[in-house]
Amino acid sequence: MSDEEVLIQSPLMYRLLRAPDGTLTLEVVVGGFAMYEVRVRLTAEEAEQYAREGRAFADRMAQAIMANPPFGGRSVRG
Repeated sequence: MSDEEVLIQSPLMYRLLRAPDGTLTLEVVVGGFAMYEVRVRLTAEEAEQYAREGRAFADRMAQAIMANPPFGGRSVRG
């Protein structure tokens, strides 16, 4: 069992998680035939954007990760 708090469980096939230290991580289901999860830790700037915009920001970021799962080398397989 993870000690991360689920902030968003989206029907767009992603979850936004908060670790005990406050770090935010986006866990996104990607792929076509072979589906898998990737995790991307939000930067301080991204966390600030999420604080301002909420779910709309998380939706956009998740869709960007789905379109490009390596996400500039920031993603790790879940």
